[in-house]
Amino acid sequence: MFDKEKKCVSLVGVGPGDEKLLTVRACECIETADVIVYDNLVNPTILNRVKMSAKLIYAGKISGNHYLTQDKINETIAEHALTGEYVVRLKGGDPYIFGRGGEEAEYLLERNIDFEIVHGVSSFYAGLGYAGIPVTFRGEAAEFHVFTGHKKQGEELDLNFKNIARLEGSLVFLMGISNLSLIVQGLLSNGMNSDIGAAVIENGTRYNQRVFRGKLSNIEEISKRENIISPALIVVGDVCKKNLTFFQKHTLPLSGKNILLTATKGLVEKMSPEFKNLGANTCEMSVIATKEIEIDKNTFVSQLELATHILFTSSNGVDIFFEKIKSYDIDIRSLCNKKICVIGSGSSEALKKYGINADFVPSKFDSKSFLAEILPKLDKNSRVLMLRAKLGNDNLPRGLREAGIEFSDIPVYDTIIDYRRSFELNKEIKKFDYVVVASASAAKALCEMIEDKTALLKRVVSIGPVTTKALREFGIEELITAKQYDVKGIVDAIKGL
Repeated sequence: MFDKEKKCVSLVGVGPGDEKLLTVRACECIETADVIVYDNLVNPTILNRVKMSAKLIYAGKISGNHYLTQDKINETIAEHALTGEYVVRLKGGDPYIFGRGGEEAEYLLERNIDFEIVHGVSSFYAGLGYAGIPVTFRGEAAEFHVFTGHKKQGEELDLNFKNIARLEGSLVFLMGISNLSLIVQGLLSNGMNSDIGAAVIENGTRYNQRVFRGKLSNIEEISKRENIISPALIVVGDVCKKNLTFFQKHTLPLSGKNILLTATKGLVEKMSPEFKNLGANTCEMSVIATKEIEIDKNTFVSQLELATHILFTSSNGVDIFFEKIKSYDIDIRSLCNKKICVIGSGSSEALKKYGINADFVPSKFDSKSFLAEILPKLDKNSRVLMLRAKLGNDNLPRGLREAGIEFSDIPVYDTIIDYRRSFELNKEIKKFDYVVVASASAAKALCEMIEDKTALLKRVVSIGPVTTKALREFGIEELITAKQYDVKGIVDAIKGL
């Protein structure tokens, strides 16, 4: 039996694409892994769950090129496991449904390496379901049959179409778009009714899902016209005439828009629902992460006691502050005579989690507006404690200094670029209508990792002037800047295009 305390390898199915179809066990594996070996079909949003110390190893295939052969994948998994690292092998769908998970398990078993199988939702029914096609339906499809539509390079598809054409119910072909002509002709030439329903689902359950319905006689023509590409499902049967659509159903202001969200894990998770509620398809990519900076307890306590105003410039600062309050055993009632100030709505909302409403929020969420509106409320007895990022800009301290206001500027976190995401970023970037950049740090990360900056042309949406300035310093000139410097402002900017 697999010992969860003595982990070695987990072969994990991540489902057909929608990150919400992950199982609880899959999430546990991903979040605790030391090494992630992942395939091409793994949704980049899922990789936001990995810990910062984990290694990411791409093992997929792009445009006919394998980054790792199956033999090398097997060796890579085993090599890392034998060093004592916990290895999680991420596979689209389910490891044992045309996923070669059995071969990987056999390889590990032969070498006496402990492993477990974490089954995932399969695309053969979930992909159909998200397209509004039930794989079975009472009175119309009492059975279903699933086939691989793909063979390794150099081998012909050797399905027994004579027998398949006689089958009842739903016929589902996985990974078969490159062999669609062979599948269609194989069924037709063996007597299957040309008017039977057929459908092709591209990127099923994903933010960029496309569904095309027709008949067996014209589904190939439809696929060519619409330029269907892998990954795609093919289904043949009268269930294709059903339209039980629930995914991407309603026409909303952002329906059909594919949007990449770049920021910290926490921020992209916060932003995503705002876009999804308006019909957008989002992909979350945490290109930056925050690392808490250790603060001497005596320094923290003494500066807190002296402060008349506490200023937060981000939700990260808010969360770290209250962690410090707890870990240093500071009575929260000692804050009662201090004014709590924030620059943006994100910090304001973060405060509310701790039962506190901000005393001061500027009308516009930037340092210039903050200074213009807060300075008249300060005097020679005021002392501002700023808790912010290590590389925060100089606008705030310079403005306070020029106004003669005493302050202390304590960095509570550092922002680091997650260069592990550069591969996924470059692989996926051209699939999006818009790329949302929510901070100057994210702008720096995006521009340092992107290989072809022309891919960002007229696609970038900036949260505000500071972020826009950072983007332009990296040569990104043609972009959209939100007028209100928060998530709502970004949404409004895209809606207005």
